[in-house]
Amino acid sequence: MTPSTSAATDKISLRKSIRRQRMALSPAYRAQAMRAVARHAGRLLRRGKRIGGYLAAGSELDVEILLSTALQRGASVWLPQIPARGRRMWFSRLTASGQWYRHPRYGIIEFDGPCLRAERLDVLLLPLLAVDEQGYRMGQGGGFYDSSLAFRRRHSQYGKPLLVGVAYDCQRVAAVPREAWDVQLDYLLTESGLHRLAAGRPAI
Repeated sequence: MTPSTSAATDKISLRKSIRRQRMALSPAYRAQAMRAVARHAGRLLRRGKRIGGYLAAGSELDVEILLSTALQRGASVWLPQIPARGRRMWFSRLTASGQWYRHPRYGIIEFDGPCLRAERLDVLLLPLLAVDEQGYRMGQGGGFYDSSLAFRRRHSQYGKPLLVGVAYDCQRVAAVPREAWDVQLDYLLTESGLHRLAAGRPAI
């Protein structure tokens, strides 16, 4: 078995394990976690900041309250748009004048508004399946975030955006199987707090 095949096998096994743990969380616990991450994210949600968010799918930790808080504080909220071709996403600003639609290929709900690339965001909240203390993240396997954040690998000192993974504490693992294209997170936001990761930037 080649290293790449081994890593892929490890990821499949880890994805199944973490999904089972995440799906086992009770509705009451999920609601509590949703409120907790909004509180813990307070110092990220400053007036005038561009906050990249996401719409929770399946058993992902929902950030609806967090994003509402960001808007109330005068930040702008930007949601991912999967392109018709390629894997480099746009981020669309959530406004009163835009509209929601269903992606024709993936069937997920997206928002149609003014767009920009990840480089222009101040903070990007990323959903994930598993994360380790070095800041390596394992997602759903589509590669959209890795492609959209490839500039961070080429220019490690690029100032934006601050990369903040969002997850339940049960999704933290000792080590995530790594690939050459993986981008490390700066912080992890869970129901227990905002945690600076080993690869993170100076404290915010």
